[in-house]
Amino acid sequence: MAKELYVGKILTDEMIIAGKQFIQQIEAVMPPITASFWLYTQEAEVWRLYFATPIVSKEGSRKVYDKSISILDADQEHEYVIPAVCLYATDDNNHYVSLLRMVRLSDKLFDTRLTGVGINGSGYIEDAYIYRLYDAKNDEFSHLQSPAENEEPAVAMA
Repeated sequence: MAKELYVGKILTDEMIIAGKQFIQQIEAVMPPITASFWLYTQEAEVWRLYFATPIVSKEGSRKVYDKSISILDADQEHEYVIPAVCLYATDDNNHYVSLLRMVRLSDKLFDTRLTGVGINGSGYIEDAYIYRLYDAKNDEFSHLQSPAENEEPAVAMA
């Protein structure tokens, strides 16, 4: 049985692995996930796992959270499971999703850590670990079609 992961002020390898496993699981049943990342804000003093999907706009965040909870509850194969309170389901209009899209260096951003990044006077990213970030208008991208390095079993990136 999976143990609930401790999520505090420091991003750990276990958090990165558990987050990637969760994103792979949720996208298998609720594609597309257009953005997924851990985000730390000093105000909250905790990391949150954000994932953006157009389903939030169409069907509401409650339905997405219900599906997320059922995935967490059913996870028996992984060592750690993310506490539900750390999940943040949103759509592509979220402030942080928009800020991170302004930082992108290409159409796709995979497995990247950003720390202390000011974005064109629009905002500040204190600390983030990005699993993937796709252009919201580009429907051809999903985790299931992403590059090989993002399809491998979850492991911590150094």
